[in-house]
Amino acid sequence: MSPLLAFQLRRIGRNRQFLFFTALLPAGFTVFFTQVFAAAPGGVSQDVAAATMVAMMAYGAIGAALGATIRLSFDRASGWLRQLRVTPVPPGSVVAVDVAVGMLLTLPPLLVVALVGRFVNGVRLEPGAWVALVSVLWLGSAVFVALGLLLGWALEEKAAGGAIGITSVVLAALGGLWVPVEVFPSGLRVVAHALPSYWYAQAGRDAAADGVPAALPLLVLAAFALAFAALAVVVARRRPLAAVAG
Repeated sequence: MSPLLAFQLRRIGRNRQFLFFTALLPAGFTVFFTQVFAAAPGGVSQDVAAATMVAMMAYGAIGAALGATIRLSFDRASGWLRQLRVTPVPPGSVVAVDVAVGMLLTLPPLLVVALVGRFVNGVRLEPGAWVALVSVLWLGSAVFVALGLLLGWALEEKAAGGAIGITSVVLAALGGLWVPVEVFPSGLRVVAHALPSYWYAQAGRDAAADGVPAALPLLVLAAFALAFAALAVVVARRRPLAAVAG
């Protein structure tokens, strides 16, 4: 592990609010939503418990990916990126570390919510399905790492904090992570299918059900990831890593 990567992980790991909102809060939502359904006669079904678990895994991973990468705007404003520019660390390595940090920090919410689903709500999947579920959602989180980098380079420090909350809420609420898309009005269902969060959760649901995600969600997620990454590169060229927000 490079010293810069270790430093960045320690830096974010000391942020207890980040850990709470990305790992513990989705786990709490998992229990809350299933207990609401469990109040009905017959209790919560395995399908509902599994679907809720997958949705909250996706929700936590999205928040972690955005929170870990959108901080680029704060690093630009503080002059941290300018300081890195005068060190021997290549600019490409700085970006690679940000991507690695974003990907690594999506693992805690995925694992914590999966453990809650299994041991608190009694979700039972085949061993291969558990591995496929966590793997697909971890790799799929690259979409939101790319989105976070795009927002981090595009926004100034004062706008970045609000952007995290707004973007996360829009992706979760309209992407069907809080309420199933099936109960949406027809117009909102169209909106849901246009968001990467819907396809992200769908890939997880497929993996949990069959052990292998369907091709369509993966192709859609790959297209979103490429689009966000390409836009991030365009914005980064106009806002060099050494730039300081005014």
